Amino acid sequence: NAQVVSIASHPKECCLKLWNLGSHEFLEQIMLVKGKQGPSCSLMRSFGALFAVCLGDGSLPVADLNSKSVVRTFHCGVPATDLAFAPDGRWLAATLCDGGLRVFDLPAARCIDSFIFAQPAMGLCFSPSGAFLMTTHAKNNSIQVWANKFLFDPSLSAPLLRPEPAAPINVEEPGPPEEGAAEESNDEMEDDHITPLGQSSTTPLDISLLTLSDVPPAKVLATLHLDLVKERNKLKEPPKPLPNAPFFLPTAHEGVTPRFAAPLGEEENDAAMEPAQRPSLFEELTAKADVASLPFQTMLRKQRYDKALEFLKSQTPSGVHLALEQIGPMASGDDLELQEGLKFFLHHVTQSHFADEVQAYLSLFLAAHGEEIAASKELQALCAELATAQENKWSSLNTRCQKARCFLGMLTQTQSQW
Repeated sequence: NAQVVSIASHPKECCLKLWNLGSHEFLEQIMLVKGKQGPSCSLMRSFGALFAVCLGDGSLPVADLNSKSVVRTFHCGVPATDLAFAPDGRWLAATLCDGGLRVFDLPAARCIDSFIFAQPAMGLCFSPSGAFLMTTHAKNNSIQVWANKFLFDPSLSAPLLRPEPAAPINVEEPGPPEEGAAEESNDEMEDDHITPLGQSSTTPLDISLLTLSDVPPAKVLATLHLDLVKERNKLKEPPKPLPNAPFFLPTAHEGVTPRFAAPLGEEENDAAMEPAQRPSLFEELTAKADVASLPFQTMLRKQRYDKALEFLKSQTPSGVHLALEQIGPMASGDDLELQEGLKFFLHHVTQSHFADEVQAYLSLFLAAHGEEIAASKELQALCAELATAQENKWSSLNTRCQKARCFLGMLTQTQSQW
């Protein structure tokens, strides 16, 4: 508190001057640029022994009073309208005349974030906790509050491992829109309601995300637990009607006790009246397997995996079970069909679409052909590759979910503290 630091707007005095507070004597000066003459100084902010100065050419030198030298220099291209240090002194934020805002990491000596507003920001400051950044804008009487994303994502805490932003991000400033903009937004909302149904929401937003199918969950559960559904919906056999009794009942005597006797030839007549049993659908398809392959088998052999998934989606739960069981040795085939089946699931797990249905089909496939897969090393290798792909997919999704949970918890905590 014994020194006063000053700057001057004259180009010949592009330096920091140190004065004695008690005696008003000039102590020394710290040159901000090389040479006798430089750009004019327009703004200065301090944090302890660090002083940041805005020059007319758009550069931001940061001087250290302890070492009496400029320790950092950042180039923005246009002059700044305001500067602010973070509470811990790690970041320096600058609002620019062209509407941009840049955040610099002082220890790393590089820009870590850059974005531009619809209306230029005239002032800014950090909250005491550093969790929020407040800005004021031209032609606006409000204060905008922006959450600090560096508190939520641990990967952003290492700026030297990330490239500097190549271009600023356009940020629409919240607030009352203009009259023309309001009409355009209403037209866009009406157009969104007329979006054709062809643009399905089952397309993943990102390859690392999972998208569920557009079928009711009851169908997926019915496909996965078909045996339980059949057992629950099993019809009870009605009571058989009594056989027609003859008018004169035949009797037989055991000693002196009369007993009713069955008419002669009843067993032969019952055997003759029994209708011939109709072969089941499984037996019919098995008999035809030698003549022509099943549709699902054909699609797997031709590696038309997308068409094969559409075929399974169009089937009933019983049809799905039948199609998945009728491949490989069980359908007069070979292990090549099982290899194509594993490649089919690997393809769709990688695509990240219809995740719930694909998982149900995979569970049925492994339950039906687990013994054949365990007996073949090639099938075991494909199954291990499928397991690795699925584990990586779920671990990536779990990481994103944990980050989102951390964001919500941190945002709730910082809002309650601020």
